[in-house]
Amino acid sequence: MGMKSDLIEFTTERSVQDLGRRLQQAMQQVKAHSVEPVDSGSGALAVFDDHAEIEVVAQGKSLIGGYWVVQVYVIDHGHQRQVCLVALGDGGFSRAWNGARNTVSLSASIGRRDTIATAIR
Repeated sequence: MGMKSDLIEFTTERSVQDLGRRLQQAMQQVKAHSVEPVDSGSGALAVFDDHAEIEVVAQGKSLIGGYWVVQVYVIDHGHQRQVCLVALGDGGFSRAWNGARNTVSLSASIGRRDTIATAIR
């Protein structure tokens, strides 16, 4: 089974720099263990992909075992920025089959995503 996702989007007049600073603080708040650039699935052709001004994936350990993962995209449209926050997680069957400690919790990811959204709005 593949990963499940849950997306929220909003627009803001905050600058990319302001959103980046707020995002750094939010990552500390949710105790992200790592924040990395999003890898393109295009391989050698990635140079032709459209890119957002901010494209990161954050992850950390959830409280009850397993992990949480959130992707963050900030796209500059000139007069406003579009923010996309994607919570990722394994489905219930996968978590039951593989054990909670070895999987990504969608509910934990949604919780962290919502905290990040509140911090950067």
